[in-house]
Amino acid sequence: MDTDPAGDFSELIRLAGEKAYNFAYRLAGNEPDARDLVQEAFVRAYAHFGAYDRHRPFETWLLRILHNIYLDGVRRYAHGHTVSLDAPAPAEETSWEEILPGGDGDLTAEMERRENDALLQKAMESVPLHYRTAVTLCDMEDLSYEQIGEVMSCPVGTVRSRIHQGRILIKAAYERLERKGAPR
Repeated sequence: MDTDPAGDFSELIRLAGEKAYNFAYRLAGNEPDARDLVQEAFVRAYAHFGAYDRHRPFETWLLRILHNIYLDGVRRYAHGHTVSLDAPAPAEETSWEEILPGGDGDLTAEMERRENDALLQKAMESVPLHYRTAVTLCDMEDLSYEQIGEVMSCPVGTVRSRIHQGRILIKAAYERLERKGAPR
C-alpha cells in the first residue's frame, strides 16, 4: 500500500512549522508578515512536494522556500513594503494577563528580557539581510553550516564568513541602540 503524501506532508509541517515561523519572524520583523511568509511557504511546499527529495532534510528545503519567498518580496516591494520600527510590537496587542507573569514570577526580569528581545530585533533589522539570515539560521535555528548553505544557496565558507561578520554587525548595532537609549 502506498503512503499518503498529504499525511506525510502534514507530519513534516508539524515538525518544522515552529522553526519556519521563528525564521520568518526574524526575517520580517513582525508577526503578520511572518505569518504570511510561513503560509506562502507551506502552500508552495505542498504544491511542489512531489519534487522534494526525501533523502534530504525537509526542514532545510522548507526554510529555503521561505527564504526565497522573502527575497522575492524584498525585491518586488522594495519601495512600498517596509516595516516601521515605530509600529506597536506584537506584545502590545495582547492582554495584560498574557504579558505579566503570575504573582510568583519576577516581573522585572521578564520585562527586561522582553526589552532585550525587542532591542535585539531592531539591531538585527539594521544589518544587511544576508548577515541576518545566516546568524538567524545558525544561532537561533541551530542549522549546520551545510544546511545554511543550502538555504542561502552559497558555499559553506561564505556561510561562515557571513555568520562571523553578521555577529559583529549585530553586536555593534545592539550596543549602539543601547547607548542611545533607544525605545525598546
